[in-house]
Amino acid sequence: MRTDLIEPLRTFVEEAQESESVWGVSDCTRWAADWVEQVHGRSLELPRWSSREEAHQLIAAAGSLEALWSRSLADFRLFETGRPQLGDVGVIDTGRYGQVGGLFLHGEYFAWRAETGVAFLVPRIIVKAWSVL
Repeated sequence: MRTDLIEPLRTFVEEAQESESVWGVSDCTRWAADWVEQVHGRSLELPRWSSREEAHQLIAAAGSLEALWSRSLADFRLFETGRPQLGDVGVIDTGRYGQVGGLFLHGEYFAWRAETGVAFLVPRIIVKAWSVL
């Protein structure tokens, strides 16, 4: 287990629970990108959006949320993992909300930044995951 990530990840998730998500600032993609930036200490280049509609247009143009993430994370030099560990980032398929991005937690839990806060679930379908270390 990545014990060095436990406390920073706990703090990161707890801080997000106290506020609503803002498109382009703290939505599921930007929130996960902020975590990657915190772990690595450098910026992750992502397309810019400021509304749900703009985000969905970018996702549609890329082909999927996973495709949008794949381009940015490849440029950042994060590598895909078939077994996500604590603190890794990824895209899951929720069924109800489609693909969402977030963070893998201990015990196969996944946290994603929903519009009303942070949601926790055990993903049925992991579309793709990237190791942060």
